[in-house]
Amino acid sequence: MLIRKGTQLINKKTKQAIIEFDFDDYTIFVFQGNLSKNDIIIKYRKNGTHLRTPKHIHWAVDILMKMQGNEPLTREYLREIQKNWESCKPLQSNDYESIKKVVVENALLIDINKFSALNNYGEYNVEFLFVLMELLAVQEKTNRPDAYMFGNIIKELLKEKKDIFKIMSQASFGGKR
Repeated sequence: MLIRKGTQLINKKTKQAIIEFDFDDYTIFVFQGNLSKNDIIIKYRKNGTHLRTPKHIHWAVDILMKMQGNEPLTREYLREIQKNWESCKPLQSNDYESIKKVVVENALLIDINKFSALNNYGEYNVEFLFVLMELLAVQEKTNRPDAYMFGNIIKELLKEKKDIFKIMSQASFGGKR
């Protein structure tokens, strides 16, 4: 992963990314959000395609696909993500250094290479997915410290007897953004 200062523009070319995370085939862009002074907007693109806004349903489906391929390893990976979710704090600032610090410090807590076998399943590689989920978690907590949606989806995915309809319903909740 390569981390760099933002260059990508959105909103009729008026808003420049704060930070960009570059992977082999995906790039994640973080922009200033509108909900609060520390709000962030996350976008990503694959190999130069148009920018997409990640939704919980995207990563939840990818995790389900990884579970089909290797459930024990995916559960272990999700438990690592869950630990970070539980200790996640709202951003005190959404500048380049603050966002970079959140991702880098949390990345040090996980041996991402241990989960590389999961790259054979689903769309996203585990490093991209980890960074995306970290950013989504901190975004949610920054905008609402008592947020629970991200955590609830992880809990549902970790259940032995999954309720696929409940997972999809929670992950596709259409809140305002």
